[in-house]
Amino acid sequence: MLACVFMLPRRHLLRLATAFFCLTFLLPSAHASIARAIRLAELVRASQHVVVGIPDSSFSRWENVAGSKRIVTYTRVRVEETVAGVPSGAELMVRTMGGHVGKLGQIVHGEAVLKHGERSLLFVRPEVDGRLAVAGMAQGHYPVRADRDGSLKVTASPSLAKLLSPEGSAVARLSGQTLSACQRLIHEAARQ
Repeated sequence: MLACVFMLPRRHLLRLATAFFCLTFLLPSAHASIARAIRLAELVRASQHVVVGIPDSSFSRWENVAGSKRIVTYTRVRVEETVAGVPSGAELMVRTMGGHVGKLGQIVHGEAVLKHGERSLLFVRPEVDGRLAVAGMAQGHYPVRADRDGSLKVTASPSLAKLLSPEGSAVARLSGQTLSACQRLIHEAARQ
C-alpha cells in the first residue's frame, strides 16, 4: 500500500494530502447522543426539588461511579425561586458527571453543564447515596434568558442529547415558554 502511494504522481499526492488535512482538521467533529425523551409529569415525579437557581461555584474530582473511576463536578446552586421543594435563598450542591481535574477532562454527552452565573430552571433529584443530581441529565436543565421585551424565557439545555420521540416531552413543552408559564405547567404536571 505504501509503495502505491509513492508511485502516484506528485499532483495526486498533493490532492490526497489536502483531502486528508481538510477531513482531519477543518471539518467539525461529530458527537451524537440519543436519549429517551422524558415527559414533564415523569420529570416532576423524579425530582425532589424544582428551582430557579444560579450556579456560583464548582469543583471537580475523581470518584468511583458504578465501579469505574470518573470525573464528577459539584456545583453550588443558589436558589433564587422555588417551584417545588427547597425554599428560596437555600443552596444546593448538585453533582454532574464530567469535568476537568488538572489537565484531564471527561465529557459525558447528554449531561447537564451548569455554568457559573447562568440562571437556570433545574429539576433536582436525590441519588442512591443521598447526593443531588439533575433529574434526566440535560432534560432537567433549562437556562433562563431575558427576551427582547425583558420577559424571562427558558431554553433547552445546550448539552441536550438528540431525543427519541420528543413530541410531548418536557423539553418540547417547556422550551421557549416564559418562566411563569413553565411554573404553571410544572404545577399541573405535579397534580397528574
